[in-house]
Amino acid sequence: MENSVFLPFELIIEILLRLPVKPLLRFRCVCKSWLSLISSNNFATSHFEHAATHRRLLIKRSALQPLSIDLDFIRSQRCVEVRGCCRGFLCFYNGTHIYLLNPSTGLIKQIPDSPTILNHRYELLSGFAYYQPTDDYLIVSGFSEDDDAPVTSPIKLMIFSLRANKWKPIEVASHLPYRETSVAECTPKCGLFLNGSIHWMVHNYETSKNVIIAFDLKEMTISKIALPDDFIFSYSHNYSIYYELLEVRGLISAWVKDLNTVKIWVMQKYGVHSSWTKIIQFSLDPVLHKDLYIACLTKCGDIVGINDVDGLVKLNDKGQLLESLLFDGYALVVYTESLFSFPGTGQT
Repeated sequence: MENSVFLPFELIIEILLRLPVKPLLRFRCVCKSWLSLISSNNFATSHFEHAATHRRLLIKRSALQPLSIDLDFIRSQRCVEVRGCCRGFLCFYNGTHIYLLNPSTGLIKQIPDSPTILNHRYELLSGFAYYQPTDDYLIVSGFSEDDDAPVTSPIKLMIFSLRANKWKPIEVASHLPYRETSVAECTPKCGLFLNGSIHWMVHNYETSKNVIIAFDLKEMTISKIALPDDFIFSYSHNYSIYYELLEVRGLISAWVKDLNTVKIWVMQKYGVHSSWTKIIQFSLDPVLHKDLYIACLTKCGDIVGINDVDGLVKLNDKGQLLESLLFDGYALVVYTESLFSFPGTGQT
């Protein structure tokens, strides 16, 4: 008879915390104690904290074929506009309704239509965040009430509470002299959730300068964060210029692809302008790589993004191509796996 091996339950927990979500969902069937453990909110929180350094890419190759997940709902959608990502959940709009989806567990929920959609207002900004004090997921929509002049009309905000299951206006935002930076885009600019606020890079049409605006979820206020002093670029009809915000190692980051040059800055101390530090700058081949849109930086400092030649690419900090995956018609989302469920359900 073979000798059995006994593992303390505390050690089993430490092992399970380091596993991906899909096997954990299967392991709930091992025994009642594992079911109770893996289904608990405390385990989901600890697992998410361990997984935070292991982000995944959700790639939608075409209308009918996502690459990295096998979910019938996503596969059936011909139009998927991602409005934000938080705690393993994606917020997206399919052209008709807004949904929240955990791609790791398949949990999905349709959100009531917002007044922005119902009244056909020009939506400029979108955001998705988690508010810990009330254990609530919040969706923010920034829009212009003037469909005839969406660029120069001030942005107003609406916020949706998943717990309250309703939308409400945010009065403090009614005077903002901002617009989205990329007016040619047909989808609203997606905000970056960090440090309890949703951040967007927008254009102040009163000063003719780009700036970061931060919507504080606790105070329900808007503040401004100035971009680095050398965050400048030259408009050209021959080159595409891209710029956006990133999260890099828990810090807010800004990047720009201007002509053939890529630059990335990180704000080492949140809200302190002098702490902006340029961490990457390199030149791209103007023939082979006219376009580059950055999705994230890896733990090793490599750049993951998409371009017009190779599709999905990984570059080192010198701009040299390390890996590529060619495909047509793409959408790229970076998220962290989680076992989280919607508030109030108690279990995953």
